[in-house]
Amino acid sequence: MKKSIILAFAVSGLAFFMHSCNVSTAHITDVMVCESVTDNQCPADQPIFSTDTPEIFCSVIVKNAPGGTAVTFSWFYQGESRVAIDAVTLNTPEGGTTFNLQSSLSVPNNGWPKGVYEVVISLGTDNSEPVVKTFVVE
Repeated sequence: MKKSIILAFAVSGLAFFMHSCNVSTAHITDVMVCESVTDNQCPADQPIFSTDTPEIFCSVIVKNAPGGTAVTFSWFYQGESRVAIDAVTLNTPEGGTTFNLQSSLSVPNNGWPKGVYEVVISLGTDNSEPVVKTFVVE
């Protein structure tokens, strides 16, 4: 009887744990940065930009994602210290499992500071690692 009670608690605890986790097969591929996109995708990766670039885009392909999967683009400047610029969270549309998504930054009023930047792309799941894309403004 004691083993049955312990087993019942273990099974209910595991069920609670699994219910509280957001596990998915979704993953991010084809991370690129560029000056313009077509169908939410960069035509090619362009990791170096000039200070007069009007807008910088980051595009990704999200594969095996159910609709409503959160994808966050977090933009940073790597000056003397890491400075957060912006963060945007998009949700994958319903229907289908592969999606082209993109986020962008417009040139600041005083122009782009020269240096290294990065965009960190994260899925709203418990089992995925963020993807980091680094680029340079010269």
